[in-house]
Amino acid sequence: DATPELDVLDAAVGVAGAGALGRAQGGLEPPAAKEEPLPRPFGKYLLMRKLAAGGMAELFLALHRSVAGFEKLVVIKRILPQMNQDQQFIDMLLHEARIAATLSHPNIVQPFDVGQAEGSYFIAMEHIHGEDIRSIVRQMKKMAVTELPLEHALHVVIGLCAGLAYAHEKRDLDGRLLGIVHRDISPQNIVVTFSGDVKVVDFGVAKSLHAGEESKGGHLKGKVPYMSPEQAAG
Repeated sequence: DATPELDVLDAAVGVAGAGALGRAQGGLEPPAAKEEPLPRPFGKYLLMRKLAAGGMAELFLALHRSVAGFEKLVVIKRILPQMNQDQQFIDMLLHEARIAATLSHPNIVQPFDVGQAEGSYFIAMEHIHGEDIRSIVRQMKKMAVTELPLEHALHVVIGLCAGLAYAHEKRDLDGRLLGIVHRDISPQNIVVTFSGDVKVVDFGVAKSLHAGEESKGGHLKGKVPYMSPEQAAG
């Protein structure tokens, strides 16, 4: 059965998690010429359309159906088959899911599920109908627009800061500060929905005080041009 929302989703490249697909330069690559036939089942989800692909993972628009006609669009981030033996990348994906599961804030993308299907690990996340800041700026350049209106820029920054402040101040059930630091705040990890909401995505390289080796300090994480002075200094 066709879903009406799918007719307007081709423009929505800035979806949840799109900044962590594994391409070396941090950008997204279009899906390869030979694609698996879609739609098709994947565990309890129905993969509807591939949204983006990188060197380590790919994103799909998917439909979750349940009893009484329940339907919900989600985004599936699925590890590529050739990465299923890379334990470090699997640990990073699961770490992203664990951190995101502790966060519930309107300016942070929400995870719904993490698991394994057909031998591949995946995260099911909130579907964000919008564009990331990088895509918005690129479109502005094509239209010869040199700057974002001040009120729009302030709205984005306020939403970003609200989400990050919440993550920074998050505590566990025992009241201990989790010490979550995103470490990859860049234009492609800030999404603005078509209704004006601002969402921070991709906690894949986030650091926390009570986490495993995959998130501890001492390793260069994120994109060099967007690193804070403290992060660049180690």
